[in-house]
Amino acid sequence: MSNRAVLGAAISMAALVVAAPTIASAAQNTVSRTTTVRTTTTVRTNNVVRTPQIKTNVRTTTSTQYRKLNTGAVAVTNTGNPKYHKPINQGANTALKGNPNLKVNPNLKVNPNLQVSPALHVGPTLKLGPGKVNPAVVKPVSFPVVKLANNKFAPIWKQQHKIWWGGKWKVFVPFTALGVVLIGGAYYYPDAYVGFARPYCSGLTPDGCQLNWQQVNFEDGGSDWQCVQYCQRPNAIPPPQAVALAPPPPAPQGSCEVTIFSEGNFAGTGVTTGEEQPQLSQSGWQNQIASVEVKSGTWDFFTDENFTGATMRLPPGPYQDLGPEWTRKIGSFMCIQPGQ
Repeated sequence: MSNRAVLGAAISMAALVVAAPTIASAAQNTVSRTTTVRTTTTVRTNNVVRTPQIKTNVRTTTSTQYRKLNTGAVAVTNTGNPKYHKPINQGANTALKGNPNLKVNPNLKVNPNLQVSPALHVGPTLKLGPGKVNPAVVKPVSFPVVKLANNKFAPIWKQQHKIWWGGKWKVFVPFTALGVVLIGGAYYYPDAYVGFARPYCSGLTPDGCQLNWQQVNFEDGGSDWQCVQYCQRPNAIPPPQAVALAPPPPAPQGSCEVTIFSEGNFAGTGVTTGEEQPQLSQSGWQNQIASVEVKSGTWDFFTDENFTGATMRLPPGPYQDLGPEWTRKIGSFMCIQPGQ
């Protein structure tokens, strides 16, 4: 080997020995940089952790703005901030529960003569009978009625009025034969027979007519109690004579109770009641009554609903056979006077 080759090899070895610490230092610096990168990654991780906090702050700000701009909206809560954990619409909710500062106009008054359609007149429902049950629907009224301010109504008869009484028909004298009466210095003329019972047959109607419960004669003799309506006639010539209105006697302090049966001789389904029944179709009893036991009071039974049609009057007693005139031909009934 030439001297030059040997010299070159020696120089290369020397350079390698000298560069060894530098290479090691470079390697160490690389590891340090790697650590730095990891540290940077840790910082990024911290940034991610802080991100929900930033979002929470944004939510709080948004809720605060929503609270200021839309206080009348549906309540919104922010569970991330206890300060806004109450409903936003708290004032409105308080008003719904009953605002103590809310005042009703004292000038608003209820009209005492406000009346509901007579078609809504429905009495207590009996226990179900053997017939078909019709739903409680509004039925148009196709007959003349007298209405009271308490939503009670009753049919009126301005023609012949008769009742089945004592096993036969009894006809009341025409109401025009009852005569004119004086009430408070004013003349009141008999106007109609009314299907009201006590205690409703008293006082003035919303139309200003006087109702009176009184004894009325039958055409063939005898008499019985009946409600009569008397009305004024504006601009009418005074009658040749008038009498004072005879007030009815005090109502008997008694009760009303009746039991109806679906079969004769008190057989079949039986139901006891003390209430008026204007619409038997709602309980399955329309045209289903075949025998009756009146335990107290005097009762009127009608062939049609709402106390219309032909009338049968029964005082206390057993009626095991209603005959062909009334067996399964009853649509409504009511107690006209309590038992003594």
